[in-house]
Amino acid sequence: MSRRQLRALRTAVLGVLATLALFWGAVDIVGVSADKLLAYAWLSVQGVCLLALIAVPSGFLLRWMRRRP
Repeated sequence: MSRRQLRALRTAVLGVLATLALFWGAVDIVGVSADKLLAYAWLSVQGVCLLALIAVPSGFLLRWMRRRP
């Protein structure tokens, strides 16, 4: 495993752990319902997927338009 891949893996693991810590803090300290928090997280994941579904074809279209003579 290269040094670059190791750094990327470490960053991803730390990001996941930080997100879990924020979820735990919201549920335990603030008192947010875990069900509501998971529903909001799922809604956010769906929003990111929707943006990706819009951005990827748009990017290919723009690249194709730029390469035309």
